[in-house]
Amino acid sequence: MKKKSIEDKFSLDIDAYFNGIEDPNNLNSQEYNEILKLGKTLVEQDFSKNSNKEAVFDRVLKNINENKGDNNMKKLNKKSYIAKIASVAAVGVISVSLVKPAFAREIADKIIKTISLGHISVVQVESSKVESMPVPEEFKGKIFDKHGNKIEIVTKENAEDMYTAKGEKIANLSNGKIITVEQEEKMRKEGMLELKDPNELSDYLSFEAKLPSYLPEGYKFERAELYKREDGSIGDKVIDLWFVNEKTEKTIYMQQRFACEEMKYADGTEGTVEEVKINGVDAVIIDDRSIDWEYNNVLYGLSGRGNISKDELIKIAESIK
Repeated sequence: MKKKSIEDKFSLDIDAYFNGIEDPNNLNSQEYNEILKLGKTLVEQDFSKNSNKEAVFDRVLKNINENKGDNNMKKLNKKSYIAKIASVAAVGVISVSLVKPAFAREIADKIIKTISLGHISVVQVESSKVESMPVPEEFKGKIFDKHGNKIEIVTKENAEDMYTAKGEKIANLSNGKIITVEQEEKMRKEGMLELKDPNELSDYLSFEAKLPSYLPEGYKFERAELYKREDGSIGDKVIDLWFVNEKTEKTIYMQQRFACEEMKYADGTEGTVEEVKINGVDAVIIDDRSIDWEYNNVLYGLSGRGNISKDELIKIAESIK
């Protein structure tokens, strides 16, 4: 019998992991296990953090082609289409069983850079050449534009402005189901505990949540959100923080996680990445819109959502000590 190459073995192991199967014997070399660990990290994560036309279009494509549902506790460990490609590309091979549309091969072949920040991975890829795709059979005749016209081709222009036959705005197309904005917001609220008092934040967490001591003019703490587990209890390892400018209604978003294997994550972009220092530790700025870093056993993700400058983002980040 022909011996499997390391690429074939990696592809099979990632397929097995994606389907919830682990090797109990783990007889692999240390070097191979490190590669596999990176692959698993990327498979588990969601790369579409920043909202813009490119990201919305990519999210629609990802959700349409996705086989698996979300783990309730993140959309924390949402299995990302791009992440699955990136994980396989880590050893220079593409697994057909993980990658359905042909354009995925182009993305996998064009990873520019991968940066590791301890429990955070950042992947930069070249822009996809895909501009549109036909609406899949299961959604044909069910997706419309704001004027009530049937959408037959999904494009970057219409991906963020799709509606049901009843005129309800669509948030996601996933697992053959249409999720409206109203449904998504209801599910989000049911899966969260919202806090308005910043003094209560650490009461629920296994680490100390920290607010920035600096915010741009007009911004203030608005709310925090904690994720509920499937049994209804409150998760103690991650928190989302929102800061709002009441006059402009623009927002700054931050997520903090306890730095452990369970909470590790990956982020990615087709735009720019810049390595910087935040209070003496390595950090990465993505598209001049967000910063990720690990500091004192906490993982930080800070996004200005295009509302504030890169310099302001850095100043906010450095005020967290």
